[in-house]
Amino acid sequence: MMQRRGLIAIISALTLLVLAPTATKSPYATARAAQPKSHSRLQIIKMDLDYRPKVRPEFGQLRGYDPVVATVHMGDRVQFINEDDMEHTASGFAISGQVIPAHYHFAGDPTMRKGRIIDAHEWSTGNLRAHGGKSQIFIAKNPGNYYYGCTYHLSQHMRGVIIVH
Repeated sequence: MMQRRGLIAIISALTLLVLAPTATKSPYATARAAQPKSHSRLQIIKMDLDYRPKVRPEFGQLRGYDPVVATVHMGDRVQFINEDDMEHTASGFAISGQVIPAHYHFAGDPTMRKGRIIDAHEWSTGNLRAHGGKSQIFIAKNPGNYYYGCTYHLSQHMRGVIIVH
């Protein structure tokens, strides 16, 4: 009989240990756990004028960036890394639509960092040093096609597209 009482006491104690953590959770902890996690990702776009040109019928001739057409989702982050042996910029054109202009004149100074949002306003990485210069992190906020190029090498078709879904 004594052994049976001891066994019942052990089982009762184990039951309390197992159930105690769930009984003490606050409603705030449960609500925080139920919130969705951010699924934004970081898209790296590499820069090098030696990348082979790509002709995309919908955008024309593009080169110097990899990927030359980057597809991201709203909220994703984008960073440019210069792998070339010369300075480059990635400077957004203040236009949207389906066609990249053959020529573009920046209203501001594209060699200076400007903005953090990829949209139809001018933004720029500024000068990125050769051999590993990294840009600030940009955020893709609104759906659309956003065009950009290197201010030094636009005449050599160094331009790309970021498509935000």
